[in-house]
Amino acid sequence: MNIGIIGGGQLGLMMAQAAKPLHHKIISLDPNPRCPLASFSDLHITASYNDLEKIEYLVSKSDVITYEFENVDLDLISKFEKLIPQGRRALEISKNRLLEKEMAEKLGIKTAKFHKLSDENIEFYPCIIKTTTGGYDGKGQFVISNKEDLKSADFDINKEYIVEEYISFDYEASVIITRDSFGKIECFPTPINNHKNNILNTSLVTKDFPMIVKKKMEEYSKKIIENLDYIGTMAIEYFITNEDVIFNELAPRPHNSGHYSIEGCSVSQFENHILAITNEVIKKPVLLNNTLMLNILGQDNTYIENAKKTNNIYLHMYGKDEFITNRKMGHITFLRNDLEDINQTLIHITKE
Repeated sequence: MNIGIIGGGQLGLMMAQAAKPLHHKIISLDPNPRCPLASFSDLHITASYNDLEKIEYLVSKSDVITYEFENVDLDLISKFEKLIPQGRRALEISKNRLLEKEMAEKLGIKTAKFHKLSDENIEFYPCIIKTTTGGYDGKGQFVISNKEDLKSADFDINKEYIVEEYISFDYEASVIITRDSFGKIECFPTPINNHKNNILNTSLVTKDFPMIVKKKMEEYSKKIIENLDYIGTMAIEYFITNEDVIFNELAPRPHNSGHYSIEGCSVSQFENHILAITNEVIKKPVLLNNTLMLNILGQDNTYIENAKKTNNIYLHMYGKDEFITNRKMGHITFLRNDLEDINQTLIHITKE
């Protein structure tokens, strides 16, 4: 098949890397002619994401289309939805934090307390105030402990905000889940995610993740992916307190916290995504060993040098042309039998 990919970042690149061994061709569209996916595509179209003429050209060259991030034009996705198995609804919901929380609530999935910010009304403290649309990796967010904090928050009067209860949780975990066109659903082994400065730092996947929590997370995630009638791979993030599972947000695409699956599982999140959108039966993921994924940001040059000197690791660089602070440049994955060995390897790679 000819697979059109809207967006040329690292997710698109890894989709293409999974698609090529399955004998598919890749047509990409991105405004950057030097984006990570451009050099790997059979055809790259340099255009903005709302360029109707170029989107129509992509459509004319593609048997199926997928998007690799949420900043795509919703109206254009609607116009060509028959060619896009991920569909419009998941994208529409994920673009708006208020809609996400309302969806989860309607499905009987626990969320933090929330409400729309109106005239700076706050129903509970402490809380986090976020833009309902846009913003990622902590951007557009304010942690509010009391009314004095509220007075000093620099809100944009042109934006809508959601107020969310501040939750003290034990850890964050995500479900990487794929659904195919035959209704088959598979969940990947559960990563525990650690953030630094609101950016994902590591995802750790072990064979002893609590089964009660895992079952709840997967039950909720299956409800969501079926309700959205979504085909492909998506990620759903949860906060965990003891055995309590609280919905946080979803991403209607493969996800950073699922990168570990490329080497850590019998099938990757990207391969299952490609199988699903090309009308093939997806595979059951099996964890091969305890696995850790470490992000490489623009300031993490030492990680790269240390990784090159470390045995039995997998270094993925995305081919971005400029190292910028907090920009995701690549990731490192390693598999180990022993969790202490994983920790020592992580210390070695991240040392200055």
